[in-house]
Amino acid sequence: MKDAKRSIFRADAVRRYMQSRQESVLPRFVSPRTFTYLWILLGLLGVSGVVTWLTRVPVYASGQGVVVDRRGKTNYVRDDVVLIIFLPPENHSRLRVGQTLFLQLDPAGERTRRPIIAIEPKILSPDTVQQQFALSAGATQAIAQPKAVAITRFEPNPTNLPASTYVGSVYPVDVEVGSRRVLSLLPVIGQIFGE
Repeated sequence: MKDAKRSIFRADAVRRYMQSRQESVLPRFVSPRTFTYLWILLGLLGVSGVVTWLTRVPVYASGQGVVVDRRGKTNYVRDDVVLIIFLPPENHSRLRVGQTLFLQLDPAGERTRRPIIAIEPKILSPDTVQQQFALSAGATQAIAQPKAVAITRFEPNPTNLPASTYVGSVYPVDVEVGSRRVLSLLPVIGQIFGE
């Protein structure tokens, strides 16, 4: 009879089974190594978010520049040959004397850096531009709408040719008109945090 009441399980195994039923054990979905990697990834995302919030990139206004001989024709520019820069009118309020512009003299070459030395106080119509700067017919075709006008020195130029040989030439120009956060360049987030 004693053998009939005897359990087929060891007493130690039964005790462990009873203890495990009393403790609540949550299932393990990820290993500790994966959990560590996920925390590192979250930290990197946080750091990159802070960097994109703090980093600023320049904003450029694109336009065209025309080389003009201004000997004795103006009182605020003493140079003989200048580059007249024509920009969209919405950039007029952001133009300042001393701002940097980049001039592309050679399509395959590098850009030349110049400071703005003068800015026209008003936005000019195409007729006013033609009268005031006496542009050639080819250069006038590039100015079909009202423009904001800035002026810079053309010399020194990267070639050994005199600056007067470039009069009438038209070049693409980019003017640095400000800066903005990198975060504002992202599609959805940029609309929320845009400047």
